Amino acid sequence: MMGHWETEHGEIVLPAAEFAAVRQAVQKVVHEHQTKVFDATQEFWKGLTRKEQTDPEAYTAALRKDVNARHAAMEQAQSSWRHQPSAPHLEELNDDLEWRLTLDRGAKPARVLKTDLPFPTNRTTDFPAGEGSVTFNKDTNTVEWNTGESRNVIDRAHNSAAGAALFDRIKTVKWTRNTGGLIMGNNEYAQEAGHGDACHKAYGPIGAAQEPSNCEEYTDSKGNRVGQAELRKLQQELWEAQRKLQQLMVKVTAAAGRGKTTAASNRGSFAPTYRSEPTIRLGGW
Repeated sequence: MMGHWETEHGEIVLPAAEFAAVRQAVQKVVHEHQTKVFDATQEFWKGLTRKEQTDPEAYTAALRKDVNARHAAMEQAQSSWRHQPSAPHLEELNDDLEWRLTLDRGAKPARVLKTDLPFPTNRTTDFPAGEGSVTFNKDTNTVEWNTGESRNVIDRAHNSAAGAALFDRIKTVKWTRNTGGLIMGNNEYAQEAGHGDACHKAYGPIGAAQEPSNCEEYTDSKGNRVGQAELRKLQQELWEAQRKLQQLMVKVTAAAGRGKTTAASNRGSFAPTYRSEPTIRLGGW
């Protein structure tokens, strides 16, 4: 059954003291994932007959049989566990394994080498997450999240090794002033209805200031917990500020219509005043 396209993206400012730990958490899980992919390639190769190890047609037939069996097992596991994979990142593992084992046109079968896989290093800043990516920038202490744009792409990205590691580790960050950010998204139906990007999740002080109703609970650098009660209060304050601004603009417009002032003379005079966290620019917006 065809689904609608969707996308999710955003940039999160990490506290300087947390940046390395978050990146290392992602590196560790991605390294473990690539190890599982490599081990699976070796298991597949050892299970081949001599003909399958030398004849491209026989090799491809054996690979197709293996791929079908893996996907059937995954679908059974998902059905048995309320649509959750029985092992972490199982769909990504099967996809990566198939891609790694598939022969290029005209190529002969060969055992996959460890050097053939993209194991991350301490210098790696860009990690694959399904069709998307997790990208770290040490100069700005930011991490960029991008799922790409296609059907069911958001779930695949969040269930990827890098995606799961990133958002699991972010839950434990101790946020400092002017850190955090927003994860925005859109889909085919919303765009057709004329809607722009909507906030899916918000993090840290920046998220609390800009999108408190979508902000995850968090702990600040002093150990203070910002929970749902505090976030609801921030949301109420934000709504109240917006309501007062709207009322003020109605009065200004009415006054301009009576000749007491003009729209031009008041342009830029009134703007909502929220908390001191700065607005961040998210990638691609």
